[in-house]
Amino acid sequence: MEIIRHEGVARLTTRSLSRAVGIAQPTLFLHFGNKSHILVALVDTIQERLQKEMAGLGLERLTPLERLKTVIRAHLHFIQQQPGIPRLLFSEELQSGDPAFRDRMNELVQYFLNFLAQLIGAAQAQGEIRADIVPQQNACILIAAVQGLAFRWVLSDQRFVLSEQADAVITALISGWAPRN
Repeated sequence: MEIIRHEGVARLTTRSLSRAVGIAQPTLFLHFGNKSHILVALVDTIQERLQKEMAGLGLERLTPLERLKTVIRAHLHFIQQQPGIPRLLFSEELQSGDPAFRDRMNELVQYFLNFLAQLIGAAQAQGEIRADIVPQQNACILIAAVQGLAFRWVLSDQRFVLSEQADAVITALISGWAPRN
């Protein structure tokens, strides 16, 4: 991720990676085969770390709406700690490159989208969010807001604390979902 963070996905090569980890390039080829396999393995690692982070949040003791807020804050904190993730997400390789990498990244995004939609649905069931809100659509909007914030963070050369902006995003969206009196 450090190569991607500092130089971008295009500069991630088997040569640059083998140098960074201190192994011979042929050894890297034996384990991964090609750059596409490296990128897919990287997405696997991101998902594992994200799931581990989410599991450690103690969500079960929170109300559904507080779970949603906590997950968004944690997700932005996770991105802040892994600054190569936005560069990976907005990379040319993802947009028009290898289909295996694109498909795996899509699986990760879909996983998180479904997770957020479930949290929104649970908050609806508790009356914390209006019943007319479509969970899947609004989870997409929430992800778009998070990605937009991450994109702005990258463009600013990380000049603000990403996780401190979480509450502004959460408040702007969730206040529109509140039950009407």
